[in-house]
Amino acid sequence: MKNKQTAQLRHQVASTRRNSVSAPARHSLSTRRSLVRRRVSEGGFFNLRILAGLFSVAALTFLALFAAANPSTRGEADRAAGVTHRAFSRVTRQGIIQSTQIHSSKAPSMAPTLPESRVLGPLGNTVWQYNDATAIADGVSIDANNVWGAWTLSGARLTIHAITGNGTPAWSFSAFGSGNSGVAAAKSADRSGFMESNAAGNDFRQHGFRSTSNGTPDWSFPYPVSDPNLPASSRKVATSRDGSTIAAVVSDSVTQNSTLYVFDANTGAVRLSWTDPLRMNGVALTDNGSKALVTQDNRATLVDSSSGNIIFSVPGSGAGNIFYPISGDGSVFAVGGFNFDVYAFNGTTYVQVIHFTRASFWFGGASTVSHDGATVGTFGANYVNNWLSGEVYLFDVPSHNMLGSYPVSGTGVYQGTPVGAASNDNGTVMAFASWGTQFHDWPEVMVFNRNVQLIGQINFPGSAFSVDVTTNGQYVVGGAKAVHANQFGSGGRIELIQLQTSPTPTPTSTATATATPTATATPTSTATPTATPTATVTATATATPTATAISTPRPAVTPRPRPTPASRP
Repeated sequence: MKNKQTAQLRHQVASTRRNSVSAPARHSLSTRRSLVRRRVSEGGFFNLRILAGLFSVAALTFLALFAAANPSTRGEADRAAGVTHRAFSRVTRQGIIQSTQIHSSKAPSMAPTLPESRVLGPLGNTVWQYNDATAIADGVSIDANNVWGAWTLSGARLTIHAITGNGTPAWSFSAFGSGNSGVAAAKSADRSGFMESNAAGNDFRQHGFRSTSNGTPDWSFPYPVSDPNLPASSRKVATSRDGSTIAAVVSDSVTQNSTLYVFDANTGAVRLSWTDPLRMNGVALTDNGSKALVTQDNRATLVDSSSGNIIFSVPGSGAGNIFYPISGDGSVFAVGGFNFDVYAFNGTTYVQVIHFTRASFWFGGASTVSHDGATVGTFGANYVNNWLSGEVYLFDVPSHNMLGSYPVSGTGVYQGTPVGAASNDNGTVMAFASWGTQFHDWPEVMVFNRNVQLIGQINFPGSAFSVDVTTNGQYVVGGAKAVHANQFGSGGRIELIQLQTSPTPTPTSTATATATPTATATPTSTATPTATPTATVTATATATPTATAISTPRPAVTPRPRPTPASRP
């Protein structure tokens, strides 16, 4: 009976296919069907084995097709978190543009599976990790006792974590619950500045906190601007080392102007608002907050933070994903872009003491100056090969010599774009963050001593977005996304590592690299000579500045066209 039913079933299948099969094929099919009937008649048990085999093959085929359509199951899991995003870096003649695509999903929130980082031993011990299911750790800032984290997307907020704790936040704060944020903590005081903007980009706010604030701002200030294209970020806020001053830059999509705000960090009183048509992307402060170095697209502008007078201004070599760092006393600062340039105060004005360039490299995203101004570093990347190779360079400022370099390279389809850098006080610990590659060919956070030897690293499951170092170089912290920046996904991590007690050898002033940078430009100061920084590094560049005061007004600036805002959830 069983054999008869099986034969009838095969007859029906053959009849269904007969119209789409040629005559020879039908003949062949008939022959094969006869053989099948004969084999089926030999025993039902053998037929069951055939059906089981066919089922296994079909199942394996389905799984293979599913895997091909879903190359990253981790990325798919993160898509279920609701609001997801991915970022890309692309090159224009003006500089680097980082574009972000927002994706909205109605699937229920799902925590990303973040594997635990291995203990790194000689390259740093993991102290703790803090994972978030939906938000990305876009910014981190570390002081003597705490790590401050700025989270973006769904769950955007400020968190504070004790360095000696287990990573659990002591408290958190958010006015919006979603959007973008940035944080900057004082290195030698209990004070932090927190900037946030809502998801629509039409509400910007500045807050002041201490570690004892317990989630309630000491003061708040609503910015009178609206710009969804340039939301809040950690590069747009700075807190002076002594905790007396907080500075921030914001842009207005209506007036097309940008404004530098300088606040009394204790009260929130606005000391200065300085507006300029050239877009402001970032700000850094000297130790006492008396000078602010403003990143204005492709121009570095050093501003007296009490009067608004321009102390010095110099064009850079590109705009976009860029940020200019400065030493604690304001005597040395770096300007990145398609070139890497360092300026030092020589007692009268600022002169270019280091000029370094390399074909198809971008030096704007990850540069740092040590607090004492003696060491500068940059992580340059090759944008021609999709950011899959790059090199870290360190320079000695007094001698103008390169200390050495550390090349990296990788494969895959994801961009390894450098995105952040930080240094301890004397430049013996310098950390650099990048998105990393598809196959994690180099650590997302790399830490070097002054001989450009790798002494620490953080291997994130996704892309690093930020990094910071304590003043003594003992701790390094990184913030990351749960998946690569080029993948749609959400979720993130803050990870703190501790380096060896004495991680660095005695610094050397002898260049170990073949390239010797030299000053190749004669900068023209646009400063009013009444505000003069005190220099601790005397530049001995071959180029002699020819102007120490304003001789011609600044040229009129045409603002760069703003990109079309990304769709918001």
